[in-house]
Amino acid sequence: MVICDMAMASDPIRDLRRITSAFMAMQRKAFTAQGPSADTRALILTELLPASGLSISDIAGRIGSDRPWVSQVVEQLRKEGLLERTQDEEDRRRVRVRLTPQGRRLAADLRMALTAELERLFAGIPAAQRPAAQAFLRLLAEAFDRTRSQPR
Repeated sequence: MVICDMAMASDPIRDLRRITSAFMAMQRKAFTAQGPSADTRALILTELLPASGLSISDIAGRIGSDRPWVSQVVEQLRKEGLLERTQDEEDRRRVRVRLTPQGRRLAADLRMALTAELERLFAGIPAAQRPAAQAFLRLLAEAFDRTRSQPR
């Protein structure tokens, strides 16, 4: 196990932590306009926006939360008419969660609010440096995708 002290962290690691923290705060700001405890609700809704249907375990893994909590929030969203649960056709033991039309509209609104915040952020990067920033972010996203798909 490697223990990484902030004082000893390399500049890229420290910068990534700053970026992550700032992004989480930006996301919370965009999402909490929807009400208290909106973070998890908004994360679930926006994760389902591009997906055709995810299991509770899939959602929990994507948002970095535990399965019982996600299941509880999904049930609240279902009662509000934002989600629907259906049995997985390939594995009858699994449940798939999908957005209802009302849930899809709300998820799209949430995603637009966060996108607007991110566009304001990118507008602050000098135009000549944006392609390099975009290329780096693409590499970083691909690295995250690779590590996300690997077992720990």
